[in-house]
Amino acid sequence: MEHFESEKFLTKADVEGRLAVPAEWLKILPPFEKGNFEVQFGVTDGLGFYWQHCCSIRKQGYRKPVLQSEGWLKFVNAKRLQVGDKVVVDNKADDFRGTKIRIRAQKDLNRNGNWVDV
Repeated sequence: MEHFESEKFLTKADVEGRLAVPAEWLKILPPFEKGNFEVQFGVTDGLGFYWQHCCSIRKQGYRKPVLQSEGWLKFVNAKRLQVGDKVVVDNKADDFRGTKIRIRAQKDLNRNGNWVDV
């Protein structure tokens, strides 16, 4: 699979509820089985820890993918993410953990443009 990487700056809605997922991320997420509108999958973060997430889509019209709050808010709280922080998603596999997706949480700790994984 071709390398994929995308970043998203977090909004208030992202850190307080569910993560609105850019549609382009769907190309690296596991496929939605026919008739299902959510898919469970594991990821690793930038530090190598494992996280479980659930992505859901609308039943009709624009799919509007989101990471559901249960797994997502555990990630947000553990990383102490705030509005303006960002996540970087890529398709770097972790054979040890058995994941094909990585979600890196990043903060600009010194406000100098040097983003670091947390």
